[in-house]
Amino acid sequence: MGKNKKYLLENLNFEIPINFLVMYLDNFLGKEKAEEFYEYLINARDIKRKNDIRNLISTDGFSIYNFSNNEQLAFISLFKSFDTESKIVKNMKNGIDSVFEHYKKRNIKILEDIRKLGYSYENVKFNWKDKKLKDTYQREYVFVIFSEEDTCEQFQKKITELAKKYNIEEVLITDNMRNRSTKMQIKSTIIDVSTGKTTENIEDTTINTIENYLSKISETKVLFTIPYEKNKTVINKDVNYLSMKNYYSLRKQEKVKNKNPYSFMSAMLKKSLLDRFKNF
Repeated sequence: MGKNKKYLLENLNFEIPINFLVMYLDNFLGKEKAEEFYEYLINARDIKRKNDIRNLISTDGFSIYNFSNNEQLAFISLFKSFDTESKIVKNMKNGIDSVFEHYKKRNIKILEDIRKLGYSYENVKFNWKDKKLKDTYQREYVFVIFSEEDTCEQFQKKITELAKKYNIEEVLITDNMRNRSTKMQIKSTIIDVSTGKTTENIEDTTINTIENYLSKISETKVLFTIPYEKNKTVINKDVNYLSMKNYYSLRKQEKVKNKNPYSFMSAMLKKSLLDRFKNF
């Protein structure tokens, strides 16, 4: 099987089942020409792998990612799954809500510190498996931080110092995203905050990588997407106390101001962003 055909079968969502579509194209064009078309389609439609970490963040024309150039990403979370059935939680007034309120305050505080460092960030919702209750998850935020103009050494130093302040044991930091190719693979490292030493090198950083990293430091399974969520219980399901999905650094705010819209919808998006920037 051709590599581009295999890629489409694994990653493309389509109204016609993709296995039927490629069968028709293989027969009509011939396998060699079909393989060339698949490569064209992958690049023209920017069909990323389902497990690509860019699927965690916005990548449209006015996104933080689109205004980034050769930057690193750091993934940080303060949240850890807690025992909802413990005596401490049950004896507290509104125990479960009180725990989530605690994390809310800490998350808002760490975001203030990230902005002071001059970084852009996006917040992404992940799901922590409850350690005791079957088919139950706890939902909270993970923050994706962009390195801006810092060197690799500067970014690692600032992120580990930030993590240490909030008692985070490890941080995951990617290498520079040197291109925007559809099939891009990006390396990353997991760093022990207390020692500053690398504990793991990762050749291809995917959504599964982020899930495994969060699962390790949380000592419970962490998922970006819950399989068959309708049949599961999600505590804090509608977590939405952060009114903005993302924060643009001052440098990126200037880039937004200077970019010309490419459609009516992008013009509306630019206007909404500029209105938001007035509150920063």
